[in-house]
Amino acid sequence: MLLAVQDLSAQTIKKWYNLANPLTEISGMTLWKNRYFAHGDGGSPAKIYELNTYGKIIDSTTLSQPNNDWEDMAANATHFFVGDFGNNNGTRKDLKILKYPADSLGKSNVIPEVISFSYADQNDFTSSSFTNYDCEAMVATADSIYLFSKSKASGICRIYSLPVKAGNYIAKVCDTIQPPFWVTGTHLSNDRLLLCGYVPNIMFSLTPLIYTCEMKNGRIQHGTEKSYSLTYKGTRQVETVCFSPTGSILFSGEAYSGDSAAVFEMQLPTAQNHQIKQKGHGLIPNPARDRLQLRNGYPGSYCGIFSIEGKLVYQQYVNSYGETNIEKLPEGTYWVSYLNSDGLQVFDRLIKI
Repeated sequence: MLLAVQDLSAQTIKKWYNLANPLTEISGMTLWKNRYFAHGDGGSPAKIYELNTYGKIIDSTTLSQPNNDWEDMAANATHFFVGDFGNNNGTRKDLKILKYPADSLGKSNVIPEVISFSYADQNDFTSSSFTNYDCEAMVATADSIYLFSKSKASGICRIYSLPVKAGNYIAKVCDTIQPPFWVTGTHLSNDRLLLCGYVPNIMFSLTPLIYTCEMKNGRIQHGTEKSYSLTYKGTRQVETVCFSPTGSILFSGEAYSGDSAAVFEMQLPTAQNHQIKQKGHGLIPNPARDRLQLRNGYPGSYCGIFSIEGKLVYQQYVNSYGETNIEKLPEGTYWVSYLNSDGLQVFDRLIKI
């Protein structure tokens, strides 16, 4: 699948506010009835914080369940859902979503209902840093919850569905998508889906991406996907994303290397004000054996090939035909980074055979 990638200039992104403790490691954020809510990552207090438009905490809800590894939150018309499903090594067998009514907001010691689950397609619980069964993103509708896997090994984001009622379930795959990054957050509004994430390399993680598409009844409306690379100063790892009441997009980054945790605001281009022709990018063929054409690759530019873990394993230059030689590259799955014909850095997955 080829994805059009747009680069948004720094002028379209502004810092909305800095975040202080206990949200320096913000992990989940959502908008509910024009009110903002957020929580911290695993080990943070078992609290949901309400924020004003200056990033200040104005209220909190304390849950009786601990924050083992809270990774995202979502809300429908009547309830909030907190995903205690962080699974960095793929070994957890106590995955759960905490559900509590909206009329509990601002209260202490709220006892949530529990939606426990396992993945229908997970049979191996061997510890691995590149498991396909880590999840950091979910959305909720009136009758369903949808989980979006980080899929660190396969690179294919699986969408799992669960009912919103408390109980013990097996989460089944209802669709898949292939955004060009590891998914760390998501938000759904009026069938419009937002995903955020980053490419798994220290260098590339400084360039987070946002992905948009249409989603109806748990199914991606393929052909509506777009991916946007973001430009902002700092080294924060993007973790959450949501719409604002005005339709702009808010995304957050954790505190890192001297940069405070912060929320950024951006406005996606519209058909009326954005006239850049989408040239797209991609790898041809894919899977590939010896020579690889980089669709719209910039001749003479550097091409880096990284293992699925994000380690640079091979480097070549794009020739005048937009090609590079991968004959000596071992079989496997890789990330390929190169400049397109507009001079923008793009990322694609490669299967070498």
